[in-house]
Amino acid sequence: MADYMKDRVEMGHPLNSEERDMFSAAFKNALTERRHAVRVAVSVEQQEEAEGREQNANLARGYRSKVEAELQGICDKALQLLKNSLVPSAESGEAKTFYLKMQGDYFRYMAEFASGHVRDNAANEARIAYGQGMEEATVLESTHPVRLGLALNFSVFQHEVLQDTEDAIKTAHEALNGAKEGIRRVPEETRNDAILTMQLLQDNLSLWTNA
Repeated sequence: MADYMKDRVEMGHPLNSEERDMFSAAFKNALTERRHAVRVAVSVEQQEEAEGREQNANLARGYRSKVEAELQGICDKALQLLKNSLVPSAESGEAKTFYLKMQGDYFRYMAEFASGHVRDNAANEARIAYGQGMEEATVLESTHPVRLGLALNFSVFQHEVLQDTEDAIKTAHEALNGAKEGIRRVPEETRNDAILTMQLLQDNLSLWTNA
């Protein structure tokens, strides 16, 4: 699916909204299980080391390295398409916000498993992409699913990667308060999506402010 969408992007014609969702889903599906596998491998590695089973720890470390290499390849492929084709050619508004959000997400995923200057570079690129996306999103309604999803992911990045909980809370608060003001005007067919993201923002705020 990811290879198919890569070929579709390289045809040069803009993606419609359905194709954008397909593009996002294709690469996200390729990542999800691998991101989970890395977390499990890290946990096993740490547990085995703590209990003195170095051989088992080495096995977990080797598996983690293998999966991280696969993650890197997927992120590189997605980011190349986003940076070279999709973001530069996107129309202002929803499309450009969507792609900038996705660009920030994939640099964030890289920062999750990278270390040293590679992690620092990925985190900085994610910060830039998310920031540009937040500026682009101001032309959208405060309850627009792409705008809300961007604010949600940006705030998670600020909290988890940048370790900047204060700014994460600020980002989530502003998005949530803006959406609350406009939710009554949202058509019923899209209201549930907005409410779901608003609930995720509220859950994070509750977690971060009570930590």
